[in-house]
Amino acid sequence: MHIRTNVGYSSSPAYTRLQAQQPSTMSGMLLHCPRGCRTAFVLRLATLYRSERTCGATYISLNRPYDRVAHTMGMTVRGVRQMVHHANTSSLSTPATPITPTVFDNFAVGAIRRHIHWRFADKQHLTLSVLSMELKAEGVIPEHTSETAVWRLIHTMGFKYKVSQRKMYVRRESPDVVCRRIGALRALQHYREEGMMVVYVDETWFTTRMGHSREWVDTTQAVTSATHSQQVPPGEGERFVVVAGGTAGGFVEGSYLCYPAKSSQGDYHGEMNGDLFQRWLTTHLLLSLPEPSVLVLDNAPYHSQLTEESRCPTTATKKADLISWLEHRSISIPPAAARHQLLLLCQQNRPEPQYKIDNTIHEWGHQVVRLPPGHPELNAIEQVWGCMKSHVRSSLRQFTRADLQARLEEAKQLANKDIWLAAARHSQNYEKGYWRSDNIHEPVGPVIINVASD
Repeated sequence: MHIRTNVGYSSSPAYTRLQAQQPSTMSGMLLHCPRGCRTAFVLRLATLYRSERTCGATYISLNRPYDRVAHTMGMTVRGVRQMVHHANTSSLSTPATPITPTVFDNFAVGAIRRHIHWRFADKQHLTLSVLSMELKAEGVIPEHTSETAVWRLIHTMGFKYKVSQRKMYVRRESPDVVCRRIGALRALQHYREEGMMVVYVDETWFTTRMGHSREWVDTTQAVTSATHSQQVPPGEGERFVVVAGGTAGGFVEGSYLCYPAKSSQGDYHGEMNGDLFQRWLTTHLLLSLPEPSVLVLDNAPYHSQLTEESRCPTTATKKADLISWLEHRSISIPPAAARHQLLLLCQQNRPEPQYKIDNTIHEWGHQVVRLPPGHPELNAIEQVWGCMKSHVRSSLRQFTRADLQARLEEAKQLANKDIWLAAARHSQNYEKGYWRSDNIHEPVGPVIINVASD
């Protein structure tokens, strides 16, 4: 390492002329660096200059500029020479022209995310250049979009280029859930082909203390001050349960029911049971369906009450009841069978589940499609509940029962035909996605070939 005493080069005429020539090009290059190179460059220079000021001398001779740059940037001298040569022979040697940032709308962002997820699902390696080329070919981004703009966008979308976790695998769904989903999708398609109207049924809740999880606050004011934030009253407030049915054309006339809950604690499912749901079904919804329809239900407990004939004994069933259940179905019992043998025999002869709600709906001339657990995206009314809750959260002012009821009425009117139509299309798009991901094929009838003919 060569140490040379500082001879005041910063005030020399040659350095002054060089300083006047360089800033425009260098500042233009650093200004458009997408990965924070300007910050790293400034920090390294500041560290070097502070060190030289402390020792009162330069670390490397001024006659060795490439060595000084390599020492400052933590690079090799060969690398610095190659970069300087490339800059002198490329367009970067000219002053950079202002770059107009590319603006992407929500549709483009969603299309890009779906494209990347498709590449993940197809087990394909993804690079920035390949992604930019494919997105331009599909018309998602303009032809003039640079790779830097694509990098900025996917970086803000949450994608990071990092070391992959090769031992991490996606948790698979159980075969039972997949089979139930396939059955539900095929049933929906079959009933639509028959011209039956699809009715989405569900329940939800609203409270007098509903508010957004994030809000603007004035941090200069005390938390207890009225000028700190919106100041939603504390506590859970009074809860209302809403149950309804709807189609792509809106709420089914006469099916909307809103009533106050007895308790504000726990889940709203505690305020609904099989008897209440069946009473609402027969007195509100089914009376308003003039034509044969198919009702889409989730797997809530009060939707899934079994009939007595389809109940199977459990581990809590007494031995005498196990014997009675087997004898009633004419199932032979081994002599001197122990209790656990009888229970296993009952489970092996478990009948097909029959639900009270389904029987009631069939008696009225309608059909039922039950969604598998954890699939709210297939129930369009879930999207409608989200729109209504967003309105209620934003419009509550008094946080009282009367205020909530008024806001609920407004939200109900806002959930018009357009909202329902968009929600139904959203659910059907998910159905199409599951048809592709589950590799569901149309059933093919038998093909008979007469081998005796030509």
